[in-house]
Amino acid sequence: MKKETVYEVVRSNRKTIALVVDSNATLVVRAPFSVSDCEIKAVVDKKQFWINEKRKQVEVFGIHHPKVEMKNGAAVMYLGNSYTITKEAVNTFKVLEPFIHAPKNATVETFVNWLKEEALTIITDRVSKYATLMGVEYSKINLTDARARWGSCSTKNALNFAWRLIMCPVSVIDYVVVHELSHTIYKSHSPLFWARVKTILPDYLESQEWLKVNRKLMEII
Repeated sequence: MKKETVYEVVRSNRKTIALVVDSNATLVVRAPFSVSDCEIKAVVDKKQFWINEKRKQVEVFGIHHPKVEMKNGAAVMYLGNSYTITKEAVNTFKVLEPFIHAPKNATVETFVNWLKEEALTIITDRVSKYATLMGVEYSKINLTDARARWGSCSTKNALNFAWRLIMCPVSVIDYVVVHELSHTIYKSHSPLFWARVKTILPDYLESQEWLKVNRKLMEII
């Protein structure tokens, strides 16, 4: 007997049905108030192959990316790739694919401090690049310890980014940067806002999807 797919339904004033597989491999269906339960089930049944593939991706991520430890052989994420920690007689962390060479006395805390420095350097560079390209201005850049939001833009155009973005591919970092820079002009997620994002990054939906699937990056360190 075929196993029934379990899912959560979230209704709103949206116009279309959207399926999201979150970081816990839970299927969330975002649907308009006007759509019936039968219509939702039909969409879920039609997208069963896609749902199964997304759940596999989440499960594989959980297996290959456990909590970060500072020991030889431990796996860590940096700019979207998995590296292996090797402790050696070095003064600071060095990236030489497929390894991150760490000082012998390195701890998770010192590793996080290094990641934050890397994040500030790379994010500042990407913000400068895209702000010039988009012709927009911002007041300052802040790194946060956020575990729920990758980025935000204040009413005074201060840009806030989760330092954990350093674990994401550069293309995904670029999406978050462009997203927040677009908020310096459009404060809501209006059609004009998304049109602006798409003008700069036509494939931004791929980065959105990557962040949804890999959301547990906010929890592994």
